[in-house]
Amino acid sequence: MLVVFDLDGTLIDSSRSILESHKAAWKSVNAKCPPKEKILKLTGLPLIDIMQKLGPEYDPRALAKVYSQTYMEATRYEKLFDGIPELLANKFRAAVATGKSQRGADRVIKHFGFEGRFEVILGGNSVPNPKPNPDLLFSIMKSTGTKDLIMVGDTTYDLEMADAAGVRGVGVSWGHHPSELLSKWAPVVNSVEELKQHLKVDFFD
Repeated sequence: MLVVFDLDGTLIDSSRSILESHKAAWKSVNAKCPPKEKILKLTGLPLIDIMQKLGPEYDPRALAKVYSQTYMEATRYEKLFDGIPELLANKFRAAVATGKSQRGADRVIKHFGFEGRFEVILGGNSVPNPKPNPDLLFSIMKSTGTKDLIMVGDTTYDLEMADAAGVRGVGVSWGHHPSELLSKWAPVVNSVEELKQHLKVDFFD
């Protein structure tokens, strides 16, 4: 079995970084920053798509550029969720499928010292169709040679992607989408320890 993780809201607590970057982006066009709840609901989609949905009257690429520039400074707010280092210290097959750009995904993995931990790290712009389309998972299947995947994520986009790819999914309650939305697509766990039990990987310590 290969466990595929989302990044933001699943492994990484990046809410403050995301919100600070949005504030700067919307300020750059003299617009009011959208509500926190609306922003986090869209987190997990490609950045350009998020900007288009939040402010269709603005240039999404200009907004995304300011966001990305600001985020490089706001990364200081990023942190791993409790229990994640211990989880990843176990020897099981793992990969990453994220809505972040490939550059952003690689930066996060390096920042937290996880180089070599994941067999594949894929950003949303590395496939023709990002979440909730199944392309990320199909690409991971092809590169790893296994179709026995389980997708772990904090948004409905992650779980819709798993469903579309025909693989199992599990939602985590500590991220950006509420459990009641996630539970429509897959089982939901409330702690990393519960996640380990759900995965039932007998080689966990």
